[in-house]
Amino acid sequence: MRRRPRRGSGPGVVALAAVVAALALAGCGATPSAVPSASPVAPATLAASPEPSGPAPGGTPLPSGAFTFDLPAGWVAVPITGSHDALLAGLRSQNAEFAESLAARLENLSATTTYVALDASPAAVTTGDLVTLVVTEVALPLDVSLQTFATTIQGQVEQLVEGDVELRQILITAGQAFSMAYAAPVTRPDGQPATTAVTQVLYVLPGRGYVITFAVPPPRANDYAAAIAAIATSFTIRI
Repeated sequence: MRRRPRRGSGPGVVALAAVVAALALAGCGATPSAVPSASPVAPATLAASPEPSGPAPGGTPLPSGAFTFDLPAGWVAVPITGSHDALLAGLRSQNAEFAESLAARLENLSATTTYVALDASPAAVTTGDLVTLVVTEVALPLDVSLQTFATTIQGQVEQLVEGDVELRQILITAGQAFSMAYAAPVTRPDGQPATTAVTQVLYVLPGRGYVITFAVPPPRANDYAAAIAAIATSFTIRI
């Protein structure tokens, strides 16, 4: 039996904070409604905030770690700071419930969240499938390895879902990483319990840990598998 990390010890607290922050936007989307569709958004490579999320323990500055993703057509990046009114107004004209569901989740952005994107294609918005990508960055002791970071988060996730979660080593553009896929319990904006299909990719630079989280309504998990793999694999560090 795998020994799970103790709460409040080592990098476990940091890892748990990253997991909780990453799942803040997870959910099952809105109720479908018959609404007009929007024009498609062209594919783009979008840069995340280059600002470090804070000093590493001991006062050592985090390395610069701006990153990029290649987003498919229909996906858009959401500003982390500032007003979301324009984005939400455009979505609200297509599907009010989808827009309100997204708005509720954007209110819960953590201080460690540095990137948010979603599928805003006509099909997704019309059907109410809220599919999100969230990146959280956390300061780590400089000697924390990718393996330690990944297994710590794995242990915290297994406590969350009360079951075993497989950790897989993968290769992305930025280098070696780990991935996990599991069903996570979430609370919908209306307060009702639900489940979301989560895929997470974990990556480490000295002094910094990245948690890349995709959340998809469970019935659509297979439909989004290829897109998620492509986006995750494109993750590139711009130092």
